[in-house]
Amino acid sequence: MHELGSFLGHFHPVWVHLPIGIFLLLGLLEGVGLLSRLPPLAWLPVLTPRQRTLILAIGAAAAVVSAFLGWLLARGGDYDMALVGTHQWLGFAAAAASVVLLLVHRLRWLYGPLLAVSLVLLAVAAHAGGKITHGSDYLTSHMPPAIARMLGVSLPAPPAPRIVTFANAIVYADVVQPILQERCVSCHGASKSNGGLRFDTWEFLVKGGKHGAVLKPGDPAASALVRRIDLPVEEKEHMPPRGKPQLADDDLTLIEWWVGSGAPRARRVATLDLPSSVQVILEGRLPGSAAAPPDRAATLALAAPIAVKLGIIIRPLSPDGPWLDVNARAAGNGFGDGALAQLAPIAPAVQWLDLGGTSVTDAGLAGLEPMRRLQRLHLDGLRIGDGGLARLSHLGQLEYLNLRGTLVTDAGLPALRTLPRLRSLYVWQTAVTAAAVQALGDALVDKRRIARWKEDEAELERRIHEEHFEGNTGEELRPAMKPLTDSGAHPPAAADPHKLPQ
Repeated sequence: MHELGSFLGHFHPVWVHLPIGIFLLLGLLEGVGLLSRLPPLAWLPVLTPRQRTLILAIGAAAAVVSAFLGWLLARGGDYDMALVGTHQWLGFAAAAASVVLLLVHRLRWLYGPLLAVSLVLLAVAAHAGGKITHGSDYLTSHMPPAIARMLGVSLPAPPAPRIVTFANAIVYADVVQPILQERCVSCHGASKSNGGLRFDTWEFLVKGGKHGAVLKPGDPAASALVRRIDLPVEEKEHMPPRGKPQLADDDLTLIEWWVGSGAPRARRVATLDLPSSVQVILEGRLPGSAAAPPDRAATLALAAPIAVKLGIIIRPLSPDGPWLDVNARAAGNGFGDGALAQLAPIAPAVQWLDLGGTSVTDAGLAGLEPMRRLQRLHLDGLRIGDGGLARLSHLGQLEYLNLRGTLVTDAGLPALRTLPRLRSLYVWQTAVTAAAVQALGDALVDKRRIARWKEDEAELERRIHEEHFEGNTGEELRPAMKPLTDSGAHPPAAADPHKLPQ
């Protein structure tokens, strides 16, 4: 029975607009009727007694049903009970006033004042309900100061400006909390807290809800916050509920990392150990990181003498961008660890690097450390092994890696699992097995994302199909028409467009 009441109660936010609209319209029509008494406006319509009675009967019934549904909804206990109590009694008063108004509306001397009181009660009750749904400052949060002074509304002092950068960003306040505020607080906040759970403050987040804590620092898999976000959208426990804006994949990645790092509150992002996948996301969200592109002119000016000195090819990847393609293959064995280290001045601009056939060693690959934007890397033919692969773990944007003819084995591939964007790996003529490559691919590719994207793809294809227009005049089913002959013979009768040709 309780489940039925909860089900019916959720119709309150929809139903409540019916009595509001009816009584506002009634008030407007009664105002028009008063204006019709003026000779110039005598043409305006006036409600008849029967029309007034019918409108009042429907409005009173709608108000009573709305109050009852609101009472059922409030029994769930997922709202601020102080706000709910105020809204509830105002709603009961408005419903009672509408019933009394129906009973006495034929007493003209009482009808007008009581209608005005009913409209005021309705407006105040609706405002109280709006506070529950949208927050107590919904109408005032964006109110211009001049209007606020005129209405006597006290606006909170604006917060002191704070410029958030990669260097000073607080992991909870500047990374995690904005995600929760945007996607979760509407159902888990001060006005509404489904399941007794609130995400609007740190204290409430740590406290949890009716079913216990939602955070287990250091263990994302055991944290309900992560688990429920990560469930398929069609699952009943998935959050946010289906039909509401969902968290982006990057948002989930950040929350998983934050919980796995111990769910720190006050630590700065720059002091934490950032996996490559998280580094890439945060560099795109927080200004002041090392992600700012280098200056093209300055980069090319530095690159020219380096290319001549080392006997390699350095060229821009595009006519106007700062990114470089560095090819050391032509230098052969003459290009070693020391030469790779000499690329440091242009390292932030290198996106493609070919070291194939050179004499770079495992130790020399430390020279790749500053090449954070590297996307393609050729190491084929080098005498490098598993130890060298460990030096690639910081290359968060690496997409292509050629290890053909190297000394790497299955034991070295796990070091590449920190490369979130790696999608092309070449290990011909190495000791790496297909099983190890498959295991690496399974670790790098998020099958949950692929499943979600396939669902989105199916939905988009369905929408495209619905918008497709096809016109058929039957022309393709008709035989060619023969022209009239000189003798006046008529062409053969047109084929039936509904009958396929034999």
